[in-house]
Amino acid sequence: MHAEVAIVGAGWAGLSAAIRLTQAGRRVCLLEAAPAAGGRAREAQLDFGFGRLTLDAGQHLMVGAYRESLALARLLHDGDPPLDRFPLALCDTAGLRLQAAPLPAPLHLALGLLTARGLSPGERIAIARLVSGLRSAGWRALPSETVAQLLARRRQPPSLVDRLWAPLCVAALNTAVEAASAEVFSAVMRDTLGAARADSDFVLPRTTLGELIARPACYWLRARGAIVAFGATVRAIAPSTTGWQLRTSQAAGDRLIDAGQIVLAVPPQAAAKLLAPLVDRAPGVAPQVGRLSDFAYDAIATVYLAWPDAQARSLPRWIMLRESAERGEYGQWLFDRGRFGEHRIAAVVISARGRLSDATASAIADAVGRQVAAQLGVPVPPASRVVTEKRATFRCTPDRPRFEADTFATELPGLWLAGDFAFPDYPATLEGAVRSGRIAAERALGAPAARAVSATPCAWPPGRA
Repeated sequence: MHAEVAIVGAGWAGLSAAIRLTQAGRRVCLLEAAPAAGGRAREAQLDFGFGRLTLDAGQHLMVGAYRESLALARLLHDGDPPLDRFPLALCDTAGLRLQAAPLPAPLHLALGLLTARGLSPGERIAIARLVSGLRSAGWRALPSETVAQLLARRRQPPSLVDRLWAPLCVAALNTAVEAASAEVFSAVMRDTLGAARADSDFVLPRTTLGELIARPACYWLRARGAIVAFGATVRAIAPSTTGWQLRTSQAAGDRLIDAGQIVLAVPPQAAAKLLAPLVDRAPGVAPQVGRLSDFAYDAIATVYLAWPDAQARSLPRWIMLRESAERGEYGQWLFDRGRFGEHRIAAVVISARGRLSDATASAIADAVGRQVAAQLGVPVPPASRVVTEKRATFRCTPDRPRFEADTFATELPGLWLAGDFAFPDYPATLEGAVRSGRIAAERALGAPAARAVSATPCAWPPGRA
């Protein structure tokens, strides 16, 4: 088999690269070891005692600043993706209410701050001081600075750190403020609170992420002649006279695939394993290949809670929970996933799950159920399930490795990287994965690969109809 570009991995990064290349008329072969596309944005089959349900393996919150992810969803759903948008609203179970006003930026935040509830005058001033200070600094922080150090330097009171900034940091970076990169946190602030009003919107899928992106992307690709193969594990890659050769293991046996170029859209440790045998041919890549294994990962747990619908009709669409490990209150965010027959399902997110490594899933589920009941005034849910992604995201620390799509392109021409780790401006996010895939495709096409995204709504890819 021959393809102009072989893409290894059908997560959102690989799908993004495949779609961009297919749009440009390239013959694409997309190879995925798993039985379905989606990567870590996969689905889970859960049974709460009233039939099996298909839910996301992890709860994801998108924002309006996810321009390329949203543009991709519009492409795959003929302009009408199953998404709901809401103006920024940060609410917690202790009375905090901060909602963006329907005004142009930055007035939307200024008025929202003035009308916010649950904040003292000093806390309001501190929020304004942080946002205005970051804006004046060009949304930059010190390279080795942690978020905790940034917040201290910008004189944020401990009460505000505990109630607002720490939950937002853990939710966005899956890393505690004491270790999280202030540079990346500032970039997230820049693209949400510091950008256009709509960029801070909360965007929630009405379906699973598989129905939003993964399955329609595979249909789209196959309808346009791309090869999409599941259960195809790439065992080895090697340069060839025509570009690259891949050895894959499939149910039908081993197979060789020739490709002009290759996009490795797999986690960094998997990329390191495939690249290690090439170090003898290109010794200059050895340090970077070694760095691929230096990413530290942490888990995210999603606790799904189920009630008879009559017991939980008043659940908020989303809300920040009060977390207290001392009291066994581990939940950080709750999202109402809606009605399923006669029942209502909510998803409670526990980022940086590694902190609870000694707690069993059943103990966590019981504790979160009691936490939600106490903080929201609903009955303890009679059923719950826990889904843990052990390597959900890399820890976004100041010293984390930094990779780009073309990190290996000089010594290994025609080989490109894609994945959330290969978009270093962002933490490990769906948007970072999508952007990295598009950049890798642009590199393969020979086009410039600027990371900046237009501030205007875009088709997929950005700037093209």
